[in-house]
Amino acid sequence: MSRINRYEYQDWKNFGARVKNSRKQIGMTKERFAEEINRTENFVSEIEKGNKSCSLHTLHQISKVLKVSADYLLYGENVDMKKEYSNKEILEEIINRCNEEELGVIKDLIVAVYPNLKYILKDKSEKKDKD
Repeated sequence: MSRINRYEYQDWKNFGARVKNSRKQIGMTKERFAEEINRTENFVSEIEKGNKSCSLHTLHQISKVLKVSADYLLYGENVDMKKEYSNKEILEEIINRCNEEELGVIKDLIVAVYPNLKYILKDKSEKKDKD
């Protein structure tokens, strides 16, 4: 009797799409993500394309860094990889994944930057006009 792999996980394409979607939702670059999970950018690319599987240890690292459950990454609903996220959606997703200490740091950063926002935007606009 031949062995049937009916118990082995096979949905690596959708797994990769969910990893990529989760990474993009929090605005994390592929380079930073690779550093966080102690893998190469090429490995991350192959995972996100669904061309490569991963170990349980790597699954745990991915889940931990993206702050999503391994169940979601493995079995979540299909995602639209072409969906564009608004700045507000990205920030909400980041905030929802933060613990209280991380939220405190984000709040401090926003409070520090907010009074100078109009100057930052003006600078950005002037640089854009030069290009």
